[in-house]
Amino acid sequence: MIIILIMKMRLIDFSKNHNAQVNIDYIAGIGIFLLSVFFVFQFINSIFIPFQSSSDQVTLAADRAGTVLVERMLHSEKASELNVIEQGKLYYFNNTRLNYSNLTNYNAALGEIGLSSSESAFNMNVTVAYLNGTIMNLSGPALPGTTDIGQIKHIVLIINSSTGYNETAILSVRVW
Repeated sequence: MIIILIMKMRLIDFSKNHNAQVNIDYIAGIGIFLLSVFFVFQFINSIFIPFQSSSDQVTLAADRAGTVLVERMLHSEKASELNVIEQGKLYYFNNTRLNYSNLTNYNAALGEIGLSSSESAFNMNVTVAYLNGTIMNLSGPALPGTTDIGQIKHIVLIINSSTGYNETAILSVRVW
C-alpha cells in the first residue's frame, strides 16, 4: 500500500511539473505583448494623420464643386435626370468662365461654385474626357506637382438639344 501511495504521489508530481513549458509560455507572452505594443503605436499614429494633411479638405471641396457643376450650373433644363449636362453651357463655362488667362472671370466662377471666400480659396481644374480617356475639353490652371489635390469624377451625358448630339463623357474636377 505504501508503494501504491508513493507511485500515486510520483504520478501527481509528474502531472503537475510544467517546467518544460515555462520557456514556451514566456516566448508566447512576449510575442503577444510586442504585437500589442506595435498595434497601439500604429493605431495612435493613424489617429493623427488626418490632422497633418489637408487632403480631406480638398477632396470634400472637389466633391462639392463637382456636384454644383453637374447638378446646378451645367445641368440641362430639358432633362429630368441627373448627370445630364448641356453642351453649350459646358463649352461656355470651360472656355469663358474657367479661363485662367482672364482672372476676373476665373475668380468669379470659383466664388459661384463655392471654392473662393474670405476664409479660404482653392484653385480648380476641369477636364472632360471621352470614355476611352481622350481629352475633349480642359480648363483651369495646370496642376501643381507638390501639393495635395482632391479629385472627383462624374460620368455625364453631354447633350445638345438643337442638334441632337449626345455623348457620354467623364467630367473630372480637381481642386487644390
